[in-house]
Amino acid sequence: MDGRDRRRPQVTLEVPSAWFADPVDGDRHRLFYGSILSALAEIGTLIDPVRLPRGAETAPRPKGLGDATISFHSYGGGDGHVLRCKESYIPPYYSMDRMGYACFSHLALHPEDYRDQISSMDSTKAGIFVQQLAQRLMTSNLSKYTQPDHEKATGQGYIFVPLQVGNDTVAQGAWLRTRDALETTVAAARQRGKELVIKRHPRCQGRTTSRLLSEIAQQPGVRISDGSVLSLIAGADLVVGANSGVLFEALIQGKPVISHAASDFGPATQQVKSRAELQDAIASPNAPHIEWRNKFLFWYLTHYCVHAGDVALIRQKIEAFLAAGPDRTGGCETTRRKYIRQLYQHSVINRIKRRLF
Repeated sequence: MDGRDRRRPQVTLEVPSAWFADPVDGDRHRLFYGSILSALAEIGTLIDPVRLPRGAETAPRPKGLGDATISFHSYGGGDGHVLRCKESYIPPYYSMDRMGYACFSHLALHPEDYRDQISSMDSTKAGIFVQQLAQRLMTSNLSKYTQPDHEKATGQGYIFVPLQVGNDTVAQGAWLRTRDALETTVAAARQRGKELVIKRHPRCQGRTTSRLLSEIAQQPGVRISDGSVLSLIAGADLVVGANSGVLFEALIQGKPVISHAASDFGPATQQVKSRAELQDAIASPNAPHIEWRNKFLFWYLTHYCVHAGDVALIRQKIEAFLAAGPDRTGGCETTRRKYIRQLYQHSVINRIKRRLF
C-alpha cells in the first residue's frame, strides 16, 4: 500500500481571519497559520476550513468533525478532539494545548504533570536563552502590545502592578478581586516604605477601573503610569498582579513576581490566594529560585509553545495530538452547521457582554 492508498486524516481548521487583519499582530498570526498549513500538508491531511469570529472562545467545539479540530483562542474540555492554539506572552510564540490557554490550559490545571520535563532542562542553556531574550526585548522595547518609548527616569526600587482588562476571560482565574488586591498591595507597599507604580492596560476602557484608579491615586506613595512596561519592569524590585502577560515579561527580565490568579506560568511565580497571603508575600517575597524560573521559561517557550515559523515543531505537535487522540467517527453536515452557528452565537453574546460590562 503506497501513500495514495492510506486514509488521510481530516482536520477542521479554524481560520481567525479577523486576527489576520490586526495591524499590531496580524503578520505573526499569518506566519503561524502559514506554518500550520505547511505542517498539515506534510502530514497529508484533508483540511476543512471554518472562519472564526472574534469572541467565540466559549463556544463548544463538537466531536465528530473529521479526525480533529485545530482551534484558535478557545478553551474547553481536553477530550482529545480539539487542539487549541493561541499567541503566547512573547511574540511570535504560540501555545498548543488541548484544554486552552492561560488559566484554562492543561498546564495551568495540572502543572505537576510537567514538573519533570521542566526540571530536566539544561540550566546553562536555559540561562543563556532567557538572558538573550530579555536583552532583545528590552533593547527593542518589544511587548505584546505596542509600547511608548522607554522613559529615561521612572524611578527605582518600587513595586509595579500591571492591570488587566476587567472583562478579559482570564479574569475567571483570579483568586482576589481587583479592588481587594490593589488595596492590599497599597497597604503592604506602604509598610515596606516602597512606592507603588500602577499601569492600566492599554485596551481597558472600563468605568469601574477608572473610578478605582482615581481613588487609589489619591493615596500617598501611589503613582499611575502610562510608560513602557519594559521601562517600568526595569525599575521595579517586585512585580505583583493577577495573570497578566506582563508578569511573564517580568519573569523574563529576572524580576520576582507575586501572582494572585491561576495561570500557565504560575509555577515560576510566588502564588497567593488570599489578602493575608498577598500581604505576607509582599512583606517578605519568596519567589522560586532563579535557576528554576529560567528552566521553566526556557521549557515554556521552546517545548510547550512553538515559534510561529517552526514548521517542524508544529508538525511534531500535530502528529502527536492525532496519534494520541481517541477514535473518531467522522463528521456530518448537520454537526458542522451547528458548530458554525454556535461560534457566531457565542461571538455576539460575548462581544455584547464586553461592551456592557
